[in-house]
Amino acid sequence: MRILIVNTVYKRGGAAGIAQTLHRALNPLEGWESLFAYGRGPKVEEPGTIRFAFQLEVYLHVALTRLTGLQGYGTWLSTRRLIRLIREWKPDIIHFHNIHGYYLDLSIAEAMDKLGIPVVWTLHDAWPLSGRCAHFLDCERWKTGCGKCPYPREYPKTYFDSSAWMWPRKWKLLGEVWKPVIVTPSRWLANLVAEACNGQLRIEVIPNGIDTTVFHPVDRLQARKELSLPGDLKIVLFAAAKLTERLKGIAYFFQALKYVQVDNWMALAVGRAVDIRRWVPQGVEVRQLGYVKEGEDMAKVYSAADLYCITSLADNFPTTVLESMACGTPVVGFAVGGISEQVTEECGQLVAPGDAKALGQAITDLFTDDTKRKKMGEFCRKRAEREYNLQLFIKRHLALYRELVGKGQNAAP
Repeated sequence: MRILIVNTVYKRGGAAGIAQTLHRALNPLEGWESLFAYGRGPKVEEPGTIRFAFQLEVYLHVALTRLTGLQGYGTWLSTRRLIRLIREWKPDIIHFHNIHGYYLDLSIAEAMDKLGIPVVWTLHDAWPLSGRCAHFLDCERWKTGCGKCPYPREYPKTYFDSSAWMWPRKWKLLGEVWKPVIVTPSRWLANLVAEACNGQLRIEVIPNGIDTTVFHPVDRLQARKELSLPGDLKIVLFAAAKLTERLKGIAYFFQALKYVQVDNWMALAVGRAVDIRRWVPQGVEVRQLGYVKEGEDMAKVYSAADLYCITSLADNFPTTVLESMACGTPVVGFAVGGISEQVTEECGQLVAPGDAKALGQAITDLFTDDTKRKKMGEFCRKRAEREYNLQLFIKRHLALYRELVGKGQNAAP
């Protein structure tokens, strides 16, 4: 069975990581073949991958989006090239991940409908639901037609608000122009899509999976020794590839640290090194480890920490939460998006988004209760192994692919 996986990039970002994990797991399986088609980013010299978009068109697409607010226009030739690839390679299933990111025209939907190949579309954010943004935060204009966007500088950044014009065109992707099977990692996003498409599409919830043999508990003192971290302090960890990204909420993380009422503790930040001095509260020790690339190394970081803190202002089903849980490290943070589904009360403590004082209190509570924190860590690991393991993630996708191809064969004359 041939599966064509399509995403904006092959590397960098949560969606690419999930799509790449699926691609790499499929190819070794007997009777399965996966081709990963991506639009932009560095060319990857890896079998089973192909970059199809023209770079000049990508630049044109970016310019149109920035200057006019229009999305899904400007890469017509690249889109035709992908369609030609589909016709030549003849996949049994086309599995789209992010279709935004300046590399595909919206016309791809009509083309897929005409090809008659079963389509799966995994949503890693809420981009199809709004006229402009991937995360609409506290704005609910997406329900009524957008316009007067309150966050024009959020991705995809624009200098002109065309969200009201774009809204009906993007909503056509939700059952009118094509009818993909929608996959969401979280029930939270699945409910939003169901509201938007008014029952026109089939929606499946398949939580993201991680390799629990890579992300597993490491002896805490040994991990700290290897990372040159003190062995006698409590440590709260914050991680983001780009620490300054506003939606990651790092400012709230540091605000929360002002309300931590314990002795002998420190904060640890992982991500591309930036100047964080403007955020760090007086008297709080913060150490930066920089960007950690390899999963095995990141598992040591999670294991070295007593708590992992996530202050995202908007998120779907962040992989970092699953990784921390798999390493036996409880999670504290904001109850946004699908994070509330990941972090049950046995796995950590979530507070209202933006409430730095309550977050600081949650960190204090768990820092001062070693027994509770240890039990949480054990439950985190069990939950990750049971519900978010890579094998289950792959198994659920294989079952969906088989079902869709079977239906297509049964419908054939």
